[in-house]
Amino acid sequence: MDFGTLRGDIAAMRSMTYLNTGWAGPSPARVLRRMGEAVETESALGPAGPDGRDFTRRTTEEAIAAAARLFGAADHEVVLTHGTTEGINIVLHGLRWAPGDELLTADLEHPALSVPARLLEERHGVVVKRADFPADATKERMLQAVDALLSKRTRVVALSHIQYSCGLRMPVREIAEAAHRVGALVLIDGAQTGGHVALGVHELSVDGYAISGQKWLLGPNGSGALFIHDRLLEQLGPLFSTTPGPNQARALSAYGMTSLGVGVVAGFAEAVAIANELGANAIEERTLGLGMRLKTALAGIPGVHLTGPTEHDVSCGLVSIAVHRWEPRELTEALWERSRIVARAVGYPAAVRFSTAHFNHEEDIDRAAEAVRALAEEASAP
Repeated sequence: MDFGTLRGDIAAMRSMTYLNTGWAGPSPARVLRRMGEAVETESALGPAGPDGRDFTRRTTEEAIAAAARLFGAADHEVVLTHGTTEGINIVLHGLRWAPGDELLTADLEHPALSVPARLLEERHGVVVKRADFPADATKERMLQAVDALLSKRTRVVALSHIQYSCGLRMPVREIAEAAHRVGALVLIDGAQTGGHVALGVHELSVDGYAISGQKWLLGPNGSGALFIHDRLLEQLGPLFSTTPGPNQARALSAYGMTSLGVGVVAGFAEAVAIANELGANAIEERTLGLGMRLKTALAGIPGVHLTGPTEHDVSCGLVSIAVHRWEPRELTEALWERSRIVARAVGYPAAVRFSTAHFNHEEDIDRAAEAVRALAEEASAP
């Protein structure tokens, strides 16, 4: 598999310029075929019969192994989930909190993190500290903001590796090292990273890391995975109670919420396999290169303002802009109606967000920039 072959396997790319993988990626035909084949096989074998159950088990093991390779972790450190939000909740609500415990997060966070944090405040008296990160913050600015809030009462530092609204990329390894010095655990929301940037969870020194399958991995909705380090597992109780076998009480499988359909599991396994074949470092280089190309083009258009980072080391394949006299939602609609370009409106800061995925081409980037230029010129005309 290479980038050109992957692009040719995605039907949507034949009829539009798709730049919204940060919301949901279009699955390639290879993933769709695998999902269909898995459902048919399960039915033919009898889903609750010995052969059917064995097929489901083998498919699940394949998906876990693929996800573990993506994480740079061992199979026993990974559990399948329905997505990033579930993984975040498994950890945050699986810990035993005491009044006065502190949770450190950021003011830019997606509701997948900000809502559970608020619930911990309300239910357990947890003190939530929110680091103030400008959308275009430098690495040094982010580290200073975190260091200023860490204390001996900090129980968990929970942050997105990439902030969804602006593409700001956190210096996770340095933050994790600072958090561990005060005895805190580190939980990372990787909704925008799996299939986008290299993970290497042990090198990052994180304790928990949740990803989704339907975004940059181009897998099915309702799929994802959670990495749990042993030092986190020791403090974690299952969020969703089932009936474990005699040797399963501390097994990682006890931390999954509910069962996943074999078609979803197979699709996730195939999607992650494709990402592993392409290589995380090659994908990261490709997405970042396209992202910086788009930022450079957009920055030169009068009336267009980049709302996210511009420095290379804190950037990624998410590019957000504000355009003079255009409301973000109206601009996304105009991009689609006039140019068949798929983008997304986001808030805080209010902007239009483009996702430059590894299957995109330089022509997609240039087409988007020219479409924005035309709309910006239209808005500035007397």
